[in-house]
Amino acid sequence: MAIASRSGLDAGPLIGQPWTLLDTPALLVDLDRLAANIDGMAVMARASGLDLRPHFKTHKSVEIARRQIAAGAIGMTVAKLDEAEALVEGGITDVLVAYEIVSEPKLRRAMALAARARLAFAIDSVAGARALARAAEAAGLRVRAWIEIDCGLRRCGVQPADAAPLAAAVARLAGIELDGVFTHAGNAYAATSREQIECIAREEAGSVREAAAAIRAKGIPVRVVSVGSTPTAEFVAREPGVTELRPGNYVFYDATQVALGTVPPESCALTVAATVVSRPTPERAVIDAGSKTLGLDKGAHGTSLLTDYGRLVDGKADGKGALERLSEEHGMLRVAPDSPLGPGDRVRVVPNHACTIGNMGRSYVGIRDGVVAEILSIDAAGGVH
Repeated sequence: MAIASRSGLDAGPLIGQPWTLLDTPALLVDLDRLAANIDGMAVMARASGLDLRPHFKTHKSVEIARRQIAAGAIGMTVAKLDEAEALVEGGITDVLVAYEIVSEPKLRRAMALAARARLAFAIDSVAGARALARAAEAAGLRVRAWIEIDCGLRRCGVQPADAAPLAAAVARLAGIELDGVFTHAGNAYAATSREQIECIAREEAGSVREAAAAIRAKGIPVRVVSVGSTPTAEFVAREPGVTELRPGNYVFYDATQVALGTVPPESCALTVAATVVSRPTPERAVIDAGSKTLGLDKGAHGTSLLTDYGRLVDGKADGKGALERLSEEHGMLRVAPDSPLGPGDRVRVVPNHACTIGNMGRSYVGIRDGVVAEILSIDAAGGVH
């Protein structure tokens, strides 16, 4: 398998080959499952009368984002300016930067990008709003700002009751225009039942609904009321007062979503192809995918939802092995003593957290019926700045 550059794989020799001939580790995307996941969320959003603005951080691929837009998404959500820059370069120009930007270097980058695209920026403080407004004025711009609401994650965001005073302060700033409120129910990843997730979804919608009502009561318009979380999406879409959904993980899903009951295992579109490099004991096989490929997640936001680092979905282990330990380049697989796995065998692993995988990769290998059909570039992987 030829490596063309850091941007990805040389597709030519790969197309039409079975995935088992790939060099490993490799990131495989089942194209039929990907399409079904993209279409499924788009259909649900339309049926609920909601705009869909998926989070780009899950896949970081402009080509996959284009497919989401083609299915009906109105724009994209990002967490980093690297991601926004990749999207704008790729022709997708309606982007929410759902992360508070307050430092001068990032504000300069943000304004250069805002001069080329329709961006919105997160704020959750008067100081942050003023910094954004100063940067916009210096660049001769007026940019959109969305107030972030804390619906229970206890990360960034103001409480719903504090949104109106912040909005009043924003209304006095010349460089920015208040355009919406948004929240993220990341706390849903700590749920232990679908009933609990549904309760969190009601709180998620209620937080932005309350904030928007309080702001409007001051005579300040709020155009967008936005929520975003894959586990809560099906529930929050039924809530009144919401105008937009921002799920991200749904394009791939992963072992965490299966454990939460969001989807069945057969909805997972992303797997990591690996090769068994050692069988040192009857109970242990070692693969060439470690923490630098699979990450160390066992559950989001400090939870321990899962007991292992990934599970096999096919190959000689036939789903009966689990990754119990990872070092940087090795995965230690617990197998039955009578497992036929041996050096050279290929396996696929469903990752615990799909969003981590794309950030560490260079390309996705799109497969259909086990055969390589296309290569999808990862356009905003890594990047510390």
